[in-house]
Amino acid sequence: MEKRPWYQWAHRWNQINLSETDPRDCDIAVWRRYWRENGIQGTILNAAGTVGYYPSESPYQYRARYLGGQDYFGELCKAAREEGLAVLARIDSNQAVDALYEARPEWFCRDRAGQPLRQTPGRYYTCINGGYYTEHLASLIEEIVRRYHPDAFADNTATGARGFICYCDNCRRKFKEDTGLELPQAVDFEDRTFRIWLRWNQRCRAERYAALNEVTTRYGGEDCIYIGMFKDAYSQGILERVMDEVDYAPFNKAIMVDGQIRMARSSFDNNTMQGLLLHEIFGEETLVLESVATYTLAPNMVRKSANTPGETECWMEAALQGGISPSTHFIGGVQEDQRALENGARIFRWERENEDYLYHRTPIANIGLVRSFANGCYYGREQTYGRVEMPQKGMLAALKRGRIPYRPLDARQIGEKSEDLRLLILPEIAVLSDRELADLERFVRAGGSVLYTGATGMLDDLGYPRERCPLDELFGIEREEREPIEPASSTGALDQLGDYSLHNYIRIAEPRHPIFRGFERTTILGLHSLPYHVRSKRLIDIAHRVPSFPTYPPEASFMEDGEHVTDEPAILAGETGFGGRVVYFAADYDRKYGETSFGDYGDLLKNAIVWALGGEERLPMTVEGPGELSCVLYAQQEGARLVLQLLNHSGLGRWPGSIEEFYPVGPERIFIRTDRTFRQAYARNLGRPLPFRQTEEGVLLLLETLCDQELIVIE
Repeated sequence: MEKRPWYQWAHRWNQINLSETDPRDCDIAVWRRYWRENGIQGTILNAAGTVGYYPSESPYQYRARYLGGQDYFGELCKAAREEGLAVLARIDSNQAVDALYEARPEWFCRDRAGQPLRQTPGRYYTCINGGYYTEHLASLIEEIVRRYHPDAFADNTATGARGFICYCDNCRRKFKEDTGLELPQAVDFEDRTFRIWLRWNQRCRAERYAALNEVTTRYGGEDCIYIGMFKDAYSQGILERVMDEVDYAPFNKAIMVDGQIRMARSSFDNNTMQGLLLHEIFGEETLVLESVATYTLAPNMVRKSANTPGETECWMEAALQGGISPSTHFIGGVQEDQRALENGARIFRWERENEDYLYHRTPIANIGLVRSFANGCYYGREQTYGRVEMPQKGMLAALKRGRIPYRPLDARQIGEKSEDLRLLILPEIAVLSDRELADLERFVRAGGSVLYTGATGMLDDLGYPRERCPLDELFGIEREEREPIEPASSTGALDQLGDYSLHNYIRIAEPRHPIFRGFERTTILGLHSLPYHVRSKRLIDIAHRVPSFPTYPPEASFMEDGEHVTDEPAILAGETGFGGRVVYFAADYDRKYGETSFGDYGDLLKNAIVWALGGEERLPMTVEGPGELSCVLYAQQEGARLVLQLLNHSGLGRWPGSIEEFYPVGPERIFIRTDRTFRQAYARNLGRPLPFRQTEEGVLLLLETLCDQELIVIE
């Protein structure tokens, strides 16, 4: 019997999201076989909340329609225990049925007119500031612990209902007590009270999370924690994404994220980045679980039909690359499409064979890719996709294009996490607090380098324009605009041939600068942007803006005399004066690369990253060869072992759609810079040692072929 806490040994997970018909129709023996065949170590099972699956003593708990006299949760829990699994009791706390609303109407969300808010007919939203959580949910948790002794609790909606302002008496009273203000009248960023409410709302949800942890550990012991479920860490929807992970960092034994499947705006790299970020926030030893769908959500939600195996497997591989444990999620205990039960089986088997190299490891990188939750809230607002997500996506894609190791950081971690970093990348992080700006300045004065774009640093922590921009001042940049420019999408240009406002370019002013490596045969590059008007007496204007000119008709598509170039910088670069380098993109190439995947933009960003870092010799590793690869390097055993995890994403970026087959690439020439001596490199998937040479500068490897992934262990 395993003596360690469940979150230290249970890495392979399965969630059965029960349907109300399952007590009547589901054969538990099917899941026993599934757990055994896949080496599952932990399972998440519906217990209570919106629907109950056991005979609760609470008069308020709605029971599954076909539960009858059964204790279905108890039966499933008993079967899982007999199979040696850790068990998490799942609750769904954000809504309840008519009967409970009628009995305790004060527990529910209200609109401004005082009417209850519904998610679906007969289902009412519960309020996080009401007694539903402090009384009803707390009593259910006590009852579940007393009867079944689960290892911990998960929650489908850990922070309650979202997407609106609640005007119930509890919220009105608490907001007044905490801020001295009345609730805002609407979602309105011109109203300062709404911005204050937004921050207050997030804080209330963090308080509720802490309170539920107190309840579960009080009844179940110190390891019976409440892990909730976080939204995708890079989803930036303002009212939908109300959980700021940094607020929850003290609860770092285990967390769960709702990253079910790749969506239109996501790449597989998002899942890797999510894992890396969550470990930066919560700690390397934190167990991170993810709800991974075995069904498809593209282009519409089809929850009873199996996803293609390659799509699910590639999503799980990306999760493992970022340190997220493999898990599968099923809708209902009965699977008519039996193929769903095979989805992910290969990854579970692979994880079992390689788990010694997948945990207890530290990423090796000297570049930090910064994100900011507040930036999504107060700059992204209702347009987070274009304003916030696309610059992040573009910069992530450029790092991947260059096979450049990085560590994602939250802006609030710059002070504590940047000591061993040489370069910080800030893709349109418009909102930065005074503390974050001070941390950035300390980083620069200590010799660090910075690459930033667009409106970075122009707004304060509530999203209001700053009178002065300390980040610009640090590098001698003068900015004409006092507020961010509204980003202009470069897509759909062919539909509006008469509008050529984005038919503009940059002219390369310093063709020998390393940032323009590979562009020796051109003097211009496409821009498709409205860049900021900036000047600097300290930095070099390595490229200038070319004014817009007609696209159509072809005969009119030329630059007028005297308009081939302006003196307005599009890219500034130079030395910081403290031993580092700085690059500022007045033009939003990060956003444009995220939108278009145009190779020139990716190469430009990649070159800028490498130059700002100090050149290729500063990179921890280089990987040269064909294909689109995701590369993450880790250290284990205090550096005595290196683990390189390579994913082959060649030809897999299309969406909507799904992966049908992998396209092998190779050979890949790998050079890892290290002053330690190693004996061999072993490719776990190929099952053999790799050609290996130790030099004074590091280790040189040759990987002849790469199918979907490879795990290289260097010892």
